[in-house]
Amino acid sequence: MTGDPDAVVEPDAVVETSGSDAPDADPSTEPWRRLNPLMLLVHPLRELIRYLPVLLIALIAGAAGGEPWWAYVLSGLGIVFGILRFFTTTYRITPTHVQVRRGVLNRRTLSAPRDRIRSVDVDSTILHRLFGLAIVKVGTGASHGQDELEFNAVALRDVPTLRSELLRLAPPSDVEGSERPVNLSRWRPGWVKYAPLTLSGVASIVFVAIAVLQINFFEGGILTRLPVVKQGIDWLTRLPLTTTALWGSLGLIVVASAVAMVRYALGYGRFSIHRAGPTTLHISHGLLRARQITLDETRLRGAQLSEPLSLRLAGAASAHAIMTGLGRQRGGVALLAPPGPREEAVRIAAEVLHTSEPLDVPLTEHGPRARRRRYTRAASFAGLLAAAALVLQLAGVVGPLVWWAFVVIVPASALLAADRWRGLGHALLPGWLIAQSGSLNRRRSVLATDGIIGWTIRRSFFQRRAGLATLIATTAAGRHRVIIPDLPESEVWPIIEAISLRHEELIGCRYLARYAAAL
Repeated sequence: MTGDPDAVVEPDAVVETSGSDAPDADPSTEPWRRLNPLMLLVHPLRELIRYLPVLLIALIAGAAGGEPWWAYVLSGLGIVFGILRFFTTTYRITPTHVQVRRGVLNRRTLSAPRDRIRSVDVDSTILHRLFGLAIVKVGTGASHGQDELEFNAVALRDVPTLRSELLRLAPPSDVEGSERPVNLSRWRPGWVKYAPLTLSGVASIVFVAIAVLQINFFEGGILTRLPVVKQGIDWLTRLPLTTTALWGSLGLIVVASAVAMVRYALGYGRFSIHRAGPTTLHISHGLLRARQITLDETRLRGAQLSEPLSLRLAGAASAHAIMTGLGRQRGGVALLAPPGPREEAVRIAAEVLHTSEPLDVPLTEHGPRARRRRYTRAASFAGLLAAAALVLQLAGVVGPLVWWAFVVIVPASALLAADRWRGLGHALLPGWLIAQSGSLNRRRSVLATDGIIGWTIRRSFFQRRAGLATLIATTAAGRHRVIIPDLPESEVWPIIEAISLRHEELIGCRYLARYAAAL
């Protein structure tokens, strides 16, 4: 096992206590403060928006002859709880801790040491921006599943003051520098053309479809009883199946592309990444919902280049930074470049890493057994589909025409296996471990070797028969880990020993330098 000698495994940054008689983590005389009074308007409106599906059910039920009184009761309770949140939420910032008290029925006190504050992020939804408010989130690297410290809502004019107050005891590199910011990249409207390739529009349509189906379950098929829905279903059933499938697919493509482009523009519009000071990155993006993220480059452990097949065919990619201290909710990664031209994603990642060599270095292949494993998996997948088609045909569900689909399935499986093989590999440079794999979602991870805190060697039954193994390098960056799949087992330990030897030499040099400085 290797690890950074300067990275000490600390206990959870956020301590939570429950009950009205819970002792304070910091017995300070600092007064408790309340959030901005405008949250009396924001939180009830947020609860009302949250219960919009319930109100929609009530309106539809009223049109269909029902009377779901429970929908109005639930919506009213949500608004009342939204108002009570203002009176039950207080916070204070002491010389040593940041504490937040909240909860209507279950009172909780969240406390975090100020020297554990890693970042202060600002998030402002469209509802918050209408009232000049924002949500300030304190990043402490807390464990997954723990509540994070957040101040919802703070006036936009008070955000800089609150951020400076929270970061007063943090290292100087975490505070915005006085130097003129150096812009690394800005969003360009032409990047919207890559949005349909991200499949986010299809995901949105599926989400809406599931929500509609859930609404239809209420009141015994409440939607299908509406006259307009009945007429639409009758009209569709009279159309030929081929015509319905053709126009349905075309409509899905058009609608999904439009939704994806709108989501992309709203989510990544005004994207900007710039360096303020030697070790501080500021990232902001969003039109309706504005987000600002501050990253401390001293906690950078690498970068990840994501190239899904659809984006790769268009020469596009996205980039993320592998960071510690972001919390497990983000998985240890932070956005560096949204889906856009590949050369732009590579350039930004190289700027952050201060080197482009790990991003373009040729990879070492994993040998013929790993290649054969890719084609075996592709053949097995096609075989399973063929078995399912045979069962369905014998059961009379489908006809013989189903076998024409394998004219496309078999060659596509072979091409996918070949592409997975071309994208499989690893490389080891001084100070860097590079791993790449995948086809439908290809990723190249560049990890600093001094950020590796442990190794895992995994071998399935089929891998053992083929003499292969999966090597996993774990880091302290949330749930993030670098996986090298189907590596010849004879190469596993040489990689671990090479990185461990270099790391021990680095540790020895550091301790020697500290000892010399002490003398």
